[in-house]
Amino acid sequence: MEDSLQYSVLKRDKFLETAANTQFDFVILSVGIKEVLFAFFAAVNGYKCAILTENDFQESLHPIVDTSESTHPLVLAFRNRFPHLILPDEYLKVKRNTSKWEKIFTGSIRDKDISKYEPTLTAEADDAVYIDKEFKISTNRLLLSILKSAVQQGAVILNHVTIEIKSDSEIVCYDKTNAKSYAISYQSLLSFSAIKKTKTKTEIRFCLHKKGLFLKRSLKFTLDGVLIRMVRYQDYFMIVCDSQPDNRQFVRMILQEINRIVKWENEFNEDDIISSELAATTSNDSLKNHLMDFAKVVENKLSISYSQLLQQIPSLPVTDTQFEGKTEIQQLIEFGDSRFDEAKQTGVHPVPFKNMFYRFGSEIEELTEKAYELRAQFGPGNDLWVYVQLWYLYQNEMICTKEDYISRIRKSKPVLDSDLGASEDVINEYFNLLNEKHVK
Repeated sequence: MEDSLQYSVLKRDKFLETAANTQFDFVILSVGIKEVLFAFFAAVNGYKCAILTENDFQESLHPIVDTSESTHPLVLAFRNRFPHLILPDEYLKVKRNTSKWEKIFTGSIRDKDISKYEPTLTAEADDAVYIDKEFKISTNRLLLSILKSAVQQGAVILNHVTIEIKSDSEIVCYDKTNAKSYAISYQSLLSFSAIKKTKTKTEIRFCLHKKGLFLKRSLKFTLDGVLIRMVRYQDYFMIVCDSQPDNRQFVRMILQEINRIVKWENEFNEDDIISSELAATTSNDSLKNHLMDFAKVVENKLSISYSQLLQQIPSLPVTDTQFEGKTEIQQLIEFGDSRFDEAKQTGVHPVPFKNMFYRFGSEIEELTEKAYELRAQFGPGNDLWVYVQLWYLYQNEMICTKEDYISRIRKSKPVLDSDLGASEDVINEYFNLLNEKHVK
């Protein structure tokens, strides 16, 4: 569609007009990983598809792909197509109260070699340490990468609309941003909510300041029979485990155990927690199960078999994965470093820049061009890049509210300094300027 490459609220009326003048093969009234993947594949294969959702874009995908699912063919295929958003992560798994013979026969790292894998790890005599390999997912950015790719292929995807079903071939779409309504015709109204449901559980997820601690690998350990993950990110650690009857006391115990197994002069305490949440999740929320459910719908509605799906994935036209064929983590690190070398004269700090690289992938080149264009106006430094990131999101990711903007950077608050988030005053000023057409 015309102007589909600029997925901006500035073009929102054109998307709505296109929706009103199109006979859609499929209309979907919710948005998540399965829905945007379906819209992407439908558009690539010549179908007309729309996704219309009352709120902003949301997903329920679990941020970790565990060891048992990390070698699944669909998981590996999608990981290779979205390499900056589904990152391989190696863990050291610490198991307490392990006998000498169990260590020998279960393939644990030899005690004398543990420091080679992690110099700060303090293993006691009855601790066994193993290597596990998993993936960590930037869940909201993966959703947006697929979504924008679908839009570039002709799908219509809109947030902040309400829907009234008029008949089995027509709905009325009411846009909250302009208070106008649009009649939309379709052949099939799809729902992904009917796909099998499983029991919900609740997880504790909290982020810790790194306090200068550098770990070569993420950590796993068990506390009172509960598996704990300590996942490395550039500027924080994320702790993930099942919720307990007394979560506050259990978090204290987790911090004590981290301080036991990590030799570090700056011990962690509750004041180091940046953010925390209780997240409801099910086994359906794993990437593998999302993809398997999606594959069934694609076969049923688009007549694309599982083997055909696997064949199509490597050639999908994804907007932000132009990495010159580089998919391995070391290759991505080198690719990101080379892009930082191109951008460093704009004064951006390496940590925020690399956060943006893993957020926007190869689109970082567009942000760098804008930074050089605006350097004379804003001066070099992170403040310039705060504006550049805001400009990019407004121009390319259909942000209609301040909350939309924040969710594009980080799924939940708080936004860290290294995220280069704009202040509320800057956001409001920018929105006002754009609405008045003063900023192009």
